[in-house]
Amino acid sequence: MEFLELKNLTKIYQKDIVAIDNINLTIHDGEFLVLLGPSGCGKTTTMRMIAGLEEVTKGDIILEGKRINDLRPKDRGVSMIFQSYAIWPHMTVFENIAYALKLKKMDKAVIKEKVLEVAKKASIIDYINRYPTQLSGGQRQRVAVARAMAVEPKLFLMDEPLSNLDAKLRVSMRTDLKEVHNELGATSIFVTHDQAEAMSLADRIVVMNTGTIEQIGSPNDIYHDSRTMFVANFIGSPSTNFIDVEIIEKGGKYFAKNDAFIFELDSKFNEGISKYIGEIVVLGVRPENFALVSNDNEKLFDLDVILIEPQGSHSIVVGKLLGKQMKIVTSKVFDLNSKGNMKVKIDGNYFIFDKNSEKRIY
Repeated sequence: MEFLELKNLTKIYQKDIVAIDNINLTIHDGEFLVLLGPSGCGKTTTMRMIAGLEEVTKGDIILEGKRINDLRPKDRGVSMIFQSYAIWPHMTVFENIAYALKLKKMDKAVIKEKVLEVAKKASIIDYINRYPTQLSGGQRQRVAVARAMAVEPKLFLMDEPLSNLDAKLRVSMRTDLKEVHNELGATSIFVTHDQAEAMSLADRIVVMNTGTIEQIGSPNDIYHDSRTMFVANFIGSPSTNFIDVEIIEKGGKYFAKNDAFIFELDSKFNEGISKYIGEIVVLGVRPENFALVSNDNEKLFDLDVILIEPQGSHSIVVGKLLGKQMKIVTSKVFDLNSKGNMKVKIDGNYFIFDKNSEKRIY
């Protein structure tokens, strides 16, 4: 069911600064949608327009079939959780959660029941009489989540709510947020620049870049079926390796060639790649889709290794090919000082991109 629609949504500042450029997006009822992209891509501006905190320049925001562009924030039925928690320091946890309910002039007994209920769900019932200064960062964020839950919004909006937490706590809070979302059956939109956060939380990810939408899809779609070089580069850590190659044809087969190797392309690329014969395109290979081999018959090329980055469960081999840095992920364990040449082959999925448009060639 279509729950929220953004139609030709545009935001222009000072007449000529285009922050959001005519985007269209449909959010389904009960979905956990993540807006992902680098700083300045427009994801927070998009969320703030949905919340009513930014005026829409052009286009429409349709919530449950009703245009809400001109509604005040408090009349939109949304709750927003901010990066900075935005909880009152002079109020207890109970008072913070109850604040919005008191503004609605609800009965005191009903308010108490609701506050205690959401405090339990957010695992902060033991801190109900404490002040924010007596809480950790993670506990304060739980108060913000509980406060948003208490008003039973149609839509949860979360603007990088985990970015102020330490790395370990961020991971545990991801799980907690998804559990709360599933329990409430609410519709949630989550803004982040952290691709690991997006991959672990989202039903669908919207990858944004310079005010436009690059790609929409499930975490697996975005990672394994990246449609542009930007998406392939932004999603994944380490990011995708990009190698310039010339397309040549021999005996009805197509090959990617440069000064280091010649590589026969999978036949699934035949139709899309046929018009690129003699041209330079970009071969994109994720670090884990390379494999280290032991003999020359298997190798595609020799990698000049410059350093090893141990990661515990795996190692990242950093090297150079034709003067350009490459990274390979392997389960093999190497000494920190391992250097020299390593034999490498492609052992998995790979992409081919048009060098000019940076769009994937199918």
